[in-house]
Amino acid sequence: MAERWYARLARVLDHQLSGRQPLILYASHPHFEQTNVIEGMLGEGTGGVTESAKRRIVMPVGSGPAETDHVLGHELVHAFQYDILGRNLNLPLWFIEGMAEYLSIGSNDPHTAVWLRDAAVNERLPKVKDLSHPDYFPYRFGHAFWAYVGGRWGDKAVADILHTAAAPNAGPSSGASSDPISLIEQVLGIEDEELSIEWHASVLSTMLRPLGDRAADAGRRIIQPEDENELNIGPVLSPDGSRIAFLSSRERLSIDLFVADAATGRIQRKLISTAADPHFDSLQFISSAGAWDPTGKRLAVAAIRAGKPVVAIYNVDNGDREREIELPGIDEVFHPAWSPDGRHIAFSGLSGGFSDLWVFDLASAAIRKLTNDAFADLQPAWSPDNSRLIFVTDRFSTLLETLQFGDYQLATMDVASGRSTRLPTFEGARHISPQWGRDGTIYFIANPDGVPDVYRLANEGAVPSRVTRLITGATAITATSPALGLAADGRRLAVVVYRNFTYEIHAIEGDRLRGGEALPSRTTAAAGQLAPATRRGDEVDQILATPTFGLPAALPAAAEEYDPNISLDYIGQEFGVTTNSQMGGYVGGGIAVAFSDMLGEHVVSSVLQVNGGFEDFGGQVSYLNRKHRWNWGGVVEQIPYVTGGLIGGVQNINGQQVLVEQLVRDRQVDRRIMGVAQYPLSRARRFEFGASIRNLSFNRSIDRRGFSFNTGELLFEDSSKTPLGDPLTLGELTAAFVHDTSLFGATGPILGHRSRFEVAPAWGDLRFTNVVADARHYVMPFTPVTIAGRFLHVGRYGGDSESQMLSPLFVGFPSLVRGYDIGSFDFDDCQVDANGACSAVDQLIGSKLMVAGLEVRAPLVGLFTGNLEYGPIPAELIAFFDAGVAWDNDSRPSGFGNGTRPWARSFGAGVRVNALGYLIVELAAVRAIDRLDDSWRFVFGIRPGF
Repeated sequence: MAERWYARLARVLDHQLSGRQPLILYASHPHFEQTNVIEGMLGEGTGGVTESAKRRIVMPVGSGPAETDHVLGHELVHAFQYDILGRNLNLPLWFIEGMAEYLSIGSNDPHTAVWLRDAAVNERLPKVKDLSHPDYFPYRFGHAFWAYVGGRWGDKAVADILHTAAAPNAGPSSGASSDPISLIEQVLGIEDEELSIEWHASVLSTMLRPLGDRAADAGRRIIQPEDENELNIGPVLSPDGSRIAFLSSRERLSIDLFVADAATGRIQRKLISTAADPHFDSLQFISSAGAWDPTGKRLAVAAIRAGKPVVAIYNVDNGDREREIELPGIDEVFHPAWSPDGRHIAFSGLSGGFSDLWVFDLASAAIRKLTNDAFADLQPAWSPDNSRLIFVTDRFSTLLETLQFGDYQLATMDVASGRSTRLPTFEGARHISPQWGRDGTIYFIANPDGVPDVYRLANEGAVPSRVTRLITGATAITATSPALGLAADGRRLAVVVYRNFTYEIHAIEGDRLRGGEALPSRTTAAAGQLAPATRRGDEVDQILATPTFGLPAALPAAAEEYDPNISLDYIGQEFGVTTNSQMGGYVGGGIAVAFSDMLGEHVVSSVLQVNGGFEDFGGQVSYLNRKHRWNWGGVVEQIPYVTGGLIGGVQNINGQQVLVEQLVRDRQVDRRIMGVAQYPLSRARRFEFGASIRNLSFNRSIDRRGFSFNTGELLFEDSSKTPLGDPLTLGELTAAFVHDTSLFGATGPILGHRSRFEVAPAWGDLRFTNVVADARHYVMPFTPVTIAGRFLHVGRYGGDSESQMLSPLFVGFPSLVRGYDIGSFDFDDCQVDANGACSAVDQLIGSKLMVAGLEVRAPLVGLFTGNLEYGPIPAELIAFFDAGVAWDNDSRPSGFGNGTRPWARSFGAGVRVNALGYLIVELAAVRAIDRLDDSWRFVFGIRPGF
């Protein structure tokens, strides 16, 4: 596949890739999500990634070979784009992703056509300059735009625009231009306004008007979105049709499973939430739907837990998870189907990179594989007599010898013998979501005319008849996502309809279920053709339609053992580094260099900063091994902490007035060798361990210059350096447990839980143990308001916990208790004691501290709309109460036994703003109620919500 795609794209884009192209393929999406190549989390909606450092394509196999082939072609387009444009890929998503879709799919795509017709019928077709607006999904609308450019000006124009973007004079600075409009105007010779007008006219004449009178609705709308871009997908009806289970993003935080009244659409229960409950990594919402048992009391759901597939069975009435079926040997599970007798669950399972049909016996826990080949077998449904399955397959249309992937057809299988028989439906059309009623009627979605509609077979030998005639289409997230559900009694059908930029679920009932006219077995699929109708050349379409073009004649060379050589990933400046320890933290910058191997299993990085002599040299070199579940590595570092300033004054030296300037620098140099290890239990939980040896030295340097007070003449210049105490050598151990299920909004967490519990003993010249207990919880009682609470304890315990060599802990930082920042105290507010110290500040300092906080936060825009919306400049209103106390070995917090250390408390309100995605700024009015001056004051800070 990859070699064929390379030949295709090299021809179309008139370019040969520099060097070999890395391709990293995973056997399933859960495996792909655990890759070390890409940093951060990869969600179920990410089909593949092409990264810039080594131009690596990283992807899982799809549910079928056609899906794998498409994603591979799409990602290889990105590899060509990186190679042509360089790493500065600053062009918008619709330009990059839309081009990848067009070059890997071509100009005929019924799925993209659904989006274009919907925009056209609602008079919302975008102008070219508006394609970057978030309302317009870049994959679909970008695909349609490039199909129009290739059709009107020829596919060479697509390549010319890409190459022009890489020209040094294409933009205001060297490198790839980030202004796609000027590039397009330059190559096509047409202004963007005129281009938009002509594109819209072509869409209307090609894709909308020829369809004639079609309906916007499939039936009665039962699940309606609350706002645009909401997902309501995967509908499954209970056997009597009274309830419907479906997957939805209506709460905006994740894809959750809901149960509703099928007559009214009223939500009865949120059965599974993946936002705040980390039990499941995924509900397989793109390729799967649930399955009711024959009693209508239980629901089976395919899910991923800790990277492994399971089928979970829920009691719908009380929400309890009654059973969780593990499926060893299978990498991913899709679309369970519960047999009418309640004894078996059939499903499509991905194993070894191929999707096959399986049946699980609920009583004996025995599992049986029904198919075992390279063809795709998907979306099974049971016959009324429990003897057969109807399913979606490409086994009757795909030629594996030439990798010619055909359309999905319908077939039935005798479960006992495993024999499959093709159903006579539509030639050359895609069929999905088959449903089998008790009377033998079969419903399914197909696109013989280019529009995905619902069709009906009165029996297995009947001619299909049309049930819906939609202007947009019956479709979910992808062209093969399940979008149809039938009540077992055959009296109600639920279907997903894409309408007005969102997904609705409609019910088809009564006479409408009988269908209309019988249809021939083959039609034109013309409605899937993207504008323009008449194309100027069709090089892309011709190459895609020729499966042997670029197909290697011989098998590839024998496999070679992987060699984990490392190479450069990154070199740059202003790279932040944070080092955490019992002694505090440090953030530094300088030149950063990072290396890794091709799989990201071995990572070497270094940060260097030179500000003077050896003692002012700061640097860190680290190694991390991520080959196994145990991640381990080491760090060697030297970090100087320099404080001080310039002191000046007039002195009498040898009877002469001399202006003396002294540059005083107090320096702490921290040298450390550290080993680290980490063991993840799941996405949400992990153990962290560390061991280190540290050496800390302290000195003061003074650079003096003396000038004549009268003439300004330099009289002397000298330097001195003296140690400040003996150096310290410490051994340190760290053990921590981290739990994080939090979900972030624009300025801070809004749902879930975060906690860290850490114990870190130190010994050597000082002996003490650092303890951290940090727990934070976020609930959303109603949308869009979040209540956030936290408890924090940081303490040093042991014989040297209050050594003067250790920086004291301060509870008055604004990130802990607002209104008590040390810079806010003046003389009148200090209550100066006999020693001249500020007792009000001293009471905020200790070797231990405890903080409790409560905050109500809500997006400003969302308070008016009732939704979780932040607007173009994300702003969040907050109201808060903070309380904290610091103490030492000779005192106790007030309220704990005979403790007298007072608490510092404050309350207030303010706003937190995400400034262009770079800084989160907080401005609040605070009243510190335990200060002598308890008046209101304003606090400004740069920090996210806790």
